Amino acid sequence: MSATFRPAAHPETPFTVGDWLADPRANELHRDAATVKLEPKVMRVLCVLAEQPGSVVTREDLETRVWAGLVVTSDAVTRTIIKLRKVFGDDSRRPRYIETISKTGYRLIAEVGPGPAAIRTPAPGDPLAWKERRPAKWLVPLLLVALLVGLWLVSRDYGVEDRMSDRQPRIAVLPFENLSADPKQDYFADGITEDLITDLSKVSGLEVIGRNSAFAYKGSRKREQAIAADLGVAYLLKGSVQRSGDRIRINTRLADGRDGDNLWADRYDSEIEDVFDIQDEITARILTALEVQIAPKDRSRVAQRDTASVGAYDELLRGLDYFGRRSPENNRLAKQHYERAIALDPGFARAYAGLATVYARDATDGWDPKPEIALSRASELAEKAQRLDPSLHQVYFVEGLLALFRRNYEAAIGSTDHAISIKPSYADAYALRAWIEHFDGRIAEGLASMEQAVRLNPRIPSVYRVIRGALHYAQADLDKAIADLEIAVEVNPSFQNARIWLAAAYAAAGRIEDAQWQSGEILALNADFSSSHSLWAFPIRDPAYSDRFLRDLRRAGLPD
Repeated sequence: MSATFRPAAHPETPFTVGDWLADPRANELHRDAATVKLEPKVMRVLCVLAEQPGSVVTREDLETRVWAGLVVTSDAVTRTIIKLRKVFGDDSRRPRYIETISKTGYRLIAEVGPGPAAIRTPAPGDPLAWKERRPAKWLVPLLLVALLVGLWLVSRDYGVEDRMSDRQPRIAVLPFENLSADPKQDYFADGITEDLITDLSKVSGLEVIGRNSAFAYKGSRKREQAIAADLGVAYLLKGSVQRSGDRIRINTRLADGRDGDNLWADRYDSEIEDVFDIQDEITARILTALEVQIAPKDRSRVAQRDTASVGAYDELLRGLDYFGRRSPENNRLAKQHYERAIALDPGFARAYAGLATVYARDATDGWDPKPEIALSRASELAEKAQRLDPSLHQVYFVEGLLALFRRNYEAAIGSTDHAISIKPSYADAYALRAWIEHFDGRIAEGLASMEQAVRLNPRIPSVYRVIRGALHYAQADLDKAIADLEIAVEVNPSFQNARIWLAAAYAAAGRIEDAQWQSGEILALNADFSSSHSLWAFPIRDPAYSDRFLRDLRRAGLPD
């Protein structure tokens, strides 16, 4: 095994792994007459592992080096390793290539060595001969994309001071640290953080950064001023939660994002039953410190608590934790916790709303074989939540989603607007409105809605990139569509909808081989996928647009 070879330092240099020859420049593996094409991120993971053959590479190191600057789902690394093992014909229980180190990372145990300077390409009837490669056809567009990304980053940096000096204060609530002896209490600290984000988001005189962007800094040791600049905020709220039996301690600190100075800090030691009062006190102290005037309607929303049961609240937070992990199994677990919350407090509106979102996701993400029944159940739960609490913003988000699938576009947009009127900093509601406007053919309005969603949630989640990519696809701006959709797939490889729109965009751009590659991945995720079902999952109003989308999916090789 070579201790000096460093393929990651020379990304275009071929190298050997066992009896395979890897060509990072072409994202290909060769063995005998066989050639296997890899996704760029899969090849990059292999390069990082091959840089340290025989040594353990942590999951965190792979995420940092391969997905630098992106917020990835927990399965991004796992699925990439699975793909490499599949190509190598490796067995995780008796590995010959990649060994899993429990709770740590991975180790490349196959022999690694330098490859030739050029890759041999088999010609029909010819012995394999080494050939020099011509410059890749994708090199120019790749450099162009890199240039555009660089220009975007520069413009983003120049815009930080403008965003931090807006007349309306902008704040980010960073994930509270769990100081409890039990690391399984992370969900509780995360739930406290999310509730504070929600409470502050209801104040119309304050802009609050969305959960996704804030939680990207969980466990981060980055300087506060750098985080504030990243998010374009003037203020940061940080804190910790320590739970022990029936006691709770919460530490909070409000900092100026420009110099890191403390504006306010406090500590709360109390019984767990007082957790709601503590949250109300923290919210009030922040608004006072920022000199934000609270409108009467905002005051009543912020002060409202829809359960007195700490047990029901605890189950709700557990449900939120599983729901945020976005997978069929985690959706099932979220459902169980929401149902327990309702059993403990049958009048708990938020639990009904949470359960409605679970059923809606089962239907829209293709996890329920009978999506119409799942949507019907989501509708019943949303109506129940609305009767219990008409001021609950999540209810109107779900209703907007349901109205979209009923192809009642005006009602869908009206529901998202209602949600935003209750929670002015509701980034996901702006994104949903953009999605609805896309299907309704209002592309310019959809892009404007997405711009506002990204402003409130600047660490763009993959679902936002799918929505924005689809908007660009609709207006035939395929370069922009593909740029967004490729990133969506990279950060969430199991997100089927991202791959569907990327396959369509590739086909529309004439990149048939890339489109067919995505189709293969879609069918690996869902063997029962059909293009015609997409017309239900994506309720496009304009028949001409619907036909174009379906045509592109068929060109990509997806079955009817």
